[in-house]
Amino acid sequence: MKNKLTLIVSLLLSSLAFSQTYSPNFLDGTVMFKLKKNVRTVETMRESTTEVVKYESLQDYPQFARTFQKYDVTSLTRPSYYTNKDELQKIYRVKFNNYAQIDAFVKELAQQEDVEFAEKEPIYKIDFVPNDPQHTGTTKWYHTLVGSETAWNTSLGSNAIKLAIVDNAVACGHTDLTTFKQRDVADNDNDATPPTVYSSDQAWSHGTHCAGLATADINNGIGIASLGGNVELIGIKATPNSGTSNSVYYSYDGVQWACANGANIVSMSFGGPDESSAFQNLINNYPDVVFFAAAGNDGTTTVNYPGGYDNVICVGSVDGNDSRSSFSNYNGTTPFVDIASPGGYTSGGLMSTVYTAGGNNYAKMGGTSMATPFAAGLAGLMLSINPTLTPAQVESCLISTGVSISGNIGPRINAPAAVACVSATLTGDPLPQFSGSPTSIYVGQSVSFIDQSGDGGNAITTWQWSFPGGTPASHTGQTPPAITYSATGQYDVTLTITNSQSTQSLTKTQYVNVSLDPYGNWIEQATAFTQASRGIAHIDIVDANTVWALAYDGSGGSANVQQFTKTINGGTTWTPQNINVGNTGLGISMISAIDATTAWLAAYPNAAGQTGGIWKTVNGGSTWTRQSTATYNNANSFTNVVHFWDANNGFCQGDPISNEFELYTTTNGGTNWTLVPAANIPAPLSGEYGYVRDIEVVGDVVWFGTNKGRLYHSTNKGLNWSVYQTPETDMANAKYSFKDANNGILLSGGNVYKTTNAGANWTPITTTGSVFTSGLCWIEGTDIIFSTGGGGAIGSSYSQDGGVTWNIIDTEQHTYCEFLNPAVGWSGWFNESASSKGIWKWNSLVSLLTADFEATPLNVCVGQEVQFTDLTTGGTPVSYSWNFFGGTADDNTIANPKVTYATAGTYDVELTVSDGSLPSTKKIIGYINVADAVPATPNFIAGDMTPCNGATEVYSTNSITGVSYMWTLPGDWTGTSNTGSISATVGTSGTISVMAMNACGMSANLDSTVSVTCTVGINDLANSTVAIYPNPAKDMLTLTLDNSLIKNNYRVVDMLGKTVISDKIHSTVQTVNIENLSQGMYYLMIEGIENPYKFVKE
Repeated sequence: MKNKLTLIVSLLLSSLAFSQTYSPNFLDGTVMFKLKKNVRTVETMRESTTEVVKYESLQDYPQFARTFQKYDVTSLTRPSYYTNKDELQKIYRVKFNNYAQIDAFVKELAQQEDVEFAEKEPIYKIDFVPNDPQHTGTTKWYHTLVGSETAWNTSLGSNAIKLAIVDNAVACGHTDLTTFKQRDVADNDNDATPPTVYSSDQAWSHGTHCAGLATADINNGIGIASLGGNVELIGIKATPNSGTSNSVYYSYDGVQWACANGANIVSMSFGGPDESSAFQNLINNYPDVVFFAAAGNDGTTTVNYPGGYDNVICVGSVDGNDSRSSFSNYNGTTPFVDIASPGGYTSGGLMSTVYTAGGNNYAKMGGTSMATPFAAGLAGLMLSINPTLTPAQVESCLISTGVSISGNIGPRINAPAAVACVSATLTGDPLPQFSGSPTSIYVGQSVSFIDQSGDGGNAITTWQWSFPGGTPASHTGQTPPAITYSATGQYDVTLTITNSQSTQSLTKTQYVNVSLDPYGNWIEQATAFTQASRGIAHIDIVDANTVWALAYDGSGGSANVQQFTKTINGGTTWTPQNINVGNTGLGISMISAIDATTAWLAAYPNAAGQTGGIWKTVNGGSTWTRQSTATYNNANSFTNVVHFWDANNGFCQGDPISNEFELYTTTNGGTNWTLVPAANIPAPLSGEYGYVRDIEVVGDVVWFGTNKGRLYHSTNKGLNWSVYQTPETDMANAKYSFKDANNGILLSGGNVYKTTNAGANWTPITTTGSVFTSGLCWIEGTDIIFSTGGGGAIGSSYSQDGGVTWNIIDTEQHTYCEFLNPAVGWSGWFNESASSKGIWKWNSLVSLLTADFEATPLNVCVGQEVQFTDLTTGGTPVSYSWNFFGGTADDNTIANPKVTYATAGTYDVELTVSDGSLPSTKKIIGYINVADAVPATPNFIAGDMTPCNGATEVYSTNSITGVSYMWTLPGDWTGTSNTGSISATVGTSGTISVMAMNACGMSANLDSTVSVTCTVGINDLANSTVAIYPNPAKDMLTLTLDNSLIKNNYRVVDMLGKTVISDKIHSTVQTVNIENLSQGMYYLMIEGIENPYKFVKE
């Protein structure tokens, strides 16, 4: 598409690097910051639907270019992007090499106008001291202290409740743990197992020990019982194998993953004195999750994070005598510890699971690290009773029912009382609750849902699910199948449950977020101009390798630039060149090229006395020659556009002279241009004129716009014209593009219009998503449209439904855009230097082509030509590869080849096409039938040869693949067929004839006489001379015959005329063994009887 350009000043940007191990309390080379406003950038491929991290391009954030360059930044991510939570999408993690300057980097980022906060990312320490293995004593003291056994009389916990342990590592394969999910966010895999067994490094079993206290299976006959009972584990490893075992490096990512993957409760047995605003934002954005964190083991009043964050239940430790453990942090001037839980070294500590090779060992540990998951297990028990409790209600029950103790660490948990507090909320009504995972997916992916409802004291009898937008859209029963979503959007989910008391429903609004799988992204290419800030005004794509791009001054200085850049290798390298048209004052409107060497340009006057016109190059732009027969030499001449369809046929357009647009056409490459007669084009309005680069071409159809909001339209390469009024009063700021000769789109002033009649009428449409207005390209023959923006709103977007729904690609500057097909396209930009930036190339991630073809004829004789025709849809292929498997083509790499075959047979055909990205292939088996001789005369005609007048009868002969048949019936019969059988309406007696035909010729006729009577036909089971039964037959066929036929020969013939059985008739009752015959229809032919008998072998 070719359009006008809005002048844009380029924004600049640079790049980066990374390092580690500088500070013991913070991740080295890592800074977190939050933007005040959310921004959308290109959608990149996610590793999986469970991942929430989005990897960003530094180029998408030019406002930070200098800062990023200064500190040698290497990567930029949004760790919570795919949660689709607006506040979390504003949070970024940046990694950089100059880690010694981290404080200066944080300060500089924080001072940026767009930044809400910037901070170092803390490393938290795990809060425990391993017990001495020789300690002995009662191992259940912590259960006894809080009354676990009594609480279990009310509930043993529900496996519908998921409790996440975010820690250094978790041995989820321990035999006493039932794991719902596990993830290693540090080493990026799905195995949370520690790298070292307990006997080698006890600290690596810290997370495994916590997991057992919260979720170890109850009543399974082995090991220990957790307070949470049947609650299921989500185990998350947040320390890399190469890290130290007493630190949790990636706590933010671990908590984020847990929340996004179904956790009802998150237990965090780690901490430190450093507060993180990003972490607080993370907590705040999951208001339905109950968070627990350890108070710390320093024995001080120093606030420990994450325990000190809002909306986190902070847990201190008590010993078996209900006194604060000596190591436990406690409340001082700034209270932060909410509740106390057993965590001390009474009887050597708390017994729980640890990691060993056998996966079945236990050990004792103590600390607020142990107190925290134990209390979290109680919360799991509480949610098992009433899953609709909010985190605030859970905390309220824990505090209000807790046992008052001294030590400034809040009340100690009381399991039976807490459970009773929850039970009191029950009214007998069922309590609907559920979770889904993952809830952020791409089109075509699925979500799994888990019922987490409470029965309210009365058993639930029915579950009814509703999934609007999903497949299936509803389900009756507790456990629905995976629900697949086929369209973008945000979808509600409703669960309705019934018990003996009532029916209750829960709807989670916009619970499932479905987005398009990324179609592609832009990649940067250097246009190689030595002068910085060269923008791209116009792009002409010859093919996937050859592109000409016209330059302009993007510095804001408005210099007149006569330069272009060209690539002949798909943009791997670009070569800039100066344009010499003999006058440096002329403006260059556009270039139209047909290959790497031959092109035309339109030049226009910038001042009085200058003469524009059309110039041609035949040496790749080294020299340009004016084509004087397109005169454009009137004082008022102004050349706007030029376009060539091939080496000969072209069109150019200029503003009106003497009330007539100055239009020319050529059929010899511009050697001679012919002025389009005034009678062929509607007269301009008073003061009407066109615009440079304002042209759209689809096939032979051409459009150009004017300052009066009108659109001129030609269907024959510019020779004859119509004109239409658009909804605009001036096309200066409008953009338009066409899919084909009739269907187009128009953008202007925030409005979007479509036409289905070449622009004669326009209808406004309602759109969703961002539409930009610097460039517009509707890719021919598809429903894909690109829009680009470089001034005002900057960025790019695309639509795959003809302009209704728009998907943001990035927020970079783009000028003009042009596409050859869905996989091959470029958009303009600005360069920084000869080696940096200047143009974007579209990087398609999928192929939208669907290969297809047809051939004629399908049945040929040896040496006869077959014409193949490409019918590929979804775009314009740039390459073809045919395989004829024995045929010889004039060219295997063109769209429509001709093929001959030298040998008779049946041949497959395969076509592979590509649009520059991924290939598409179609293969048809047995598509072409090749004969090498005229077919033989048919062997027989089967059917009733003594039919009744007016009856409908079927007659058949031996049918052969690749052969057609010509039937001739008696004159007053009716019926036609070119196959091996014919259905006919009987008239009078006569002759039935059939001949076989193929591409090589016709056989002789086979005739059979038919005598029309009303006698029963010969194929009936009871015949005056012969009867055959059973029919159909499986193993044996029985014949009853007259004595006159004894000693006559008989034979069984298949549909191809081949004799498969032959023998003599020995008696009036003859049996024929047919068990070795293949299933199908056969004919029995008896010597002395003219017509055969038809039977079916089962």
